[in-house]
Amino acid sequence: MSEAPTRHDVSEAALQLETKQLGELQESRNELLSRVQNLKKDLQDWRFKLDSQVKTYRTELGDLRKTLNTEVDQLRTEFQELRHTLREQLEATSSLAIMDDEQKDE
Repeated sequence: MSEAPTRHDVSEAALQLETKQLGELQESRNELLSRVQNLKKDLQDWRFKLDSQVKTYRTELGDLRKTLNTEVDQLRTEFQELRHTLREQLEATSSLAIMDDEQKDE
C-alpha cells in the first residue's frame, strides 16, 4: 500500500523547490552583476583610452598648427623680401633704360 503524501510532505517539497529556484535566481543575479561590473570597467577603460587619444591628437594638432603658422609667416617674409628685391631690380632696370634712352638722344 502506498501512502498518500501528507500536507507536510507537499509543503516541504514546495519549500525545497522554491529554495532551489531562489538559489538559481541568486546565482543568475550574481552572474549578471558580475557581467555588468565587467562591462562598466571595460567602458571606463575605453573612455580612458579615448580621452588619452583625444589629448594626444589635440597636442599633435596644436603642434602642427604652430609649425604651419611659423612656415606661413616665414613664406610671407620671404615673399615680401622677394617683392622688395624685384621692385629694386625693376627700378634699376628702368633707370638704366632711361639713361640708355638719354644717351641715344644725345
